[in-house]
Amino acid sequence: MLASDKIATAFTAIVEEAEKLIKTETTKEQIAGLKSIISIAKHQSDIRGLKSDNCPSHTTCKKNNHGTGKK
Repeated sequence: MLASDKIATAFTAIVEEAEKLIKTETTKEQIAGLKSIISIAKHQSDIRGLKSDNCPSHTTCKKNNHGTGKK
C-alpha cells in the first residue's frame, strides 16, 4: 500500500470515530468541533484520492497548472 493510501485510510478511520462520538452525549461545542474534524478529514481523503490533474474543489487549478507538475 502506498503512503498516500495509508493516509487516506487513516482519514477514513478518523471520520468513522468522529461520527461515533457525535452520537454520544456531547455539548454543542463538541459536536461543532467533531463536525469540523469530519469535514477536514473527508476533504483530505477526497483530495488524496484524486488524480493529479483533477481538482474540482479549486476552480482555478487548471488555469494555474495545479497538479500538472508545471510552474
